Amino acid sequence: RANGIPGIDGTRRSQYVADAQGFIALTSDPRFKMYTDRSLMKDYDTNGSSSADAGALATSTLSVANFFAERILVHEAGATALAKYAIQQPAQSSTLSASADDAASRAFVMVLAPTADVRFMNGINGRLPRLCQFFSSTSNTDGGNNKMLTQDAVTTILLNPTAASTLSKTNRLRLEIGTGPETLPYQTKIADYFWFSSAQPPKVNMIPRLMN
Repeated sequence: RANGIPGIDGTRRSQYVADAQGFIALTSDPRFKMYTDRSLMKDYDTNGSSSADAGALATSTLSVANFFAERILVHEAGATALAKYAIQQPAQSSTLSASADDAASRAFVMVLAPTADVRFMNGINGRLPRLCQFFSSTSNTDGGNNKMLTQDAVTTILLNPTAASTLSKTNRLRLEIGTGPETLPYQTKIADYFWFSSAQPPKVNMIPRLMN
């Protein structure tokens, strides 16, 4: 962790980051830059430790740069593993490669991840379309059907979200980032759905409005 991504040997790094070009290019994307500022780096505190919700071990020696590198590597590695699995499934049973009107033949791939790794749609979940397209272009197992895969194929559900876990400064959930004049073109929702258990029903004023 102290040496960042360069500290990982080449073989392991290629397993975690198969699409190196896309991985690097993403960091220059304006929407991702907004996500980094408004969500990803919010889990780094002034003492150099990462929050428990980020799924990383706290340390007093982790620099800002290495924290950022660690989180994007975790997201890329998780999305890479999921995309590889999806692409390798037979066409007749893969959600990502079955025809749109053939619902009966689709597989269902689900991953349980910390809220910090999927909120605002640019963590593990946001990388999946790019990686499925990447593996589709280098694989003959799906006939290239995943080259047109979009974010609409990925559904994100937050389980029992709290105001704190959505980075809200009030007692209400934060539903999006990018509400200012300069960031409005990159506005991003927190998730597709919320799911509350019966043991933790939300308060009436917790959700400020219905999401689009």
